[in-house]
Amino acid sequence: MSIGPMSLILGLFEAQMLVLAAAIIVRSGMARRSLGALLIVLCGMLTPFAIGYAGFYDRWPWLSFAPFAVPLAMGPLLYAHLNALIFDRPIPRWHAALPAAQFAYQAIAFCLPLDLRGAFDRDVQRPWLDPILAALLLASMIGYAVAGLRALRRHRGWLLARRSDLAAARRVQAVLVAYAAIVTVRTGYLITDALIAQLSYFDMFGFYVVLAVVGNYLAIEGWRQADARLQPIVEPIERDWRPVAAEWMDRIEEHGWWRDPDLDLAELARKLGTNTAYLSRGLNEGLGLGFAEAINGLRVEHVAAQLGDPAVRGRGSPS
Repeated sequence: MSIGPMSLILGLFEAQMLVLAAAIIVRSGMARRSLGALLIVLCGMLTPFAIGYAGFYDRWPWLSFAPFAVPLAMGPLLYAHLNALIFDRPIPRWHAALPAAQFAYQAIAFCLPLDLRGAFDRDVQRPWLDPILAALLLASMIGYAVAGLRALRRHRGWLLARRSDLAAARRVQAVLVAYAAIVTVRTGYLITDALIAQLSYFDMFGFYVVLAVVGNYLAIEGWRQADARLQPIVEPIERDWRPVAAEWMDRIEEHGWWRDPDLDLAELARKLGTNTAYLSRGLNEGLGLGFAEAINGLRVEHVAAQLGDPAVRGRGSPS
């Protein structure tokens, strides 16, 4: 075992990232926690290479399949961080399904006897799982990058429509650009490995340096801007018009406004203390009726009630 420059470089980057991740996580807030979790996942991805270049796996073979790295968690955690910044809400739990499955299978393999682990690595992991995981990782990274870009465009449009400062959108853009750098470099390495020449464990060092640099950039910016004001999209709250419309109809009936043959939407809105847009929308969404239908309905009910009154029928009968 010897700690050379490759393991030292990755180890120093990882140590700084872990310290900053801890400093970010201890502060409250969904965006900070998701960023801290993303940084921990990036550190986990660096760990097998940082200790592997130092000869840890040769010295302690039982470390094989230790579930340090869960790359499939990178995309969902980035998306969770962007959702916290842009929408101030968590993402659905199903996004954790693939990362949880990747961690679980590594944890199970890690518990196997060493000889079985070797056979699993030789007969299952390398020929079958590695290509599948590489394809899943690429699809996940690209998919979450595209989803993040759509969210960013929506955020910018929302801020521009309200003539707000775009600083919040620029922070989101910086996170997405950093992630795009990881996606681009990773894609280049995968294409090289698949089409040009098979890459060795040591050939991957360049990608993990990029991962470490980008991770530290995210960590430093996240720590530096931990107290920056967020400007999430505020969605309009859907109003339940049913009780409002019912209360309006009670007042119309109580005051007998429906009796006025010249009653129109504007006059009724004035009597109710609202405006024509709210009155029209309330009747439509609360009762499924237009203004004329609602008022005429009250008039029809009144006529029907009068016809059902025996005294009224008696007055109308011939003597």
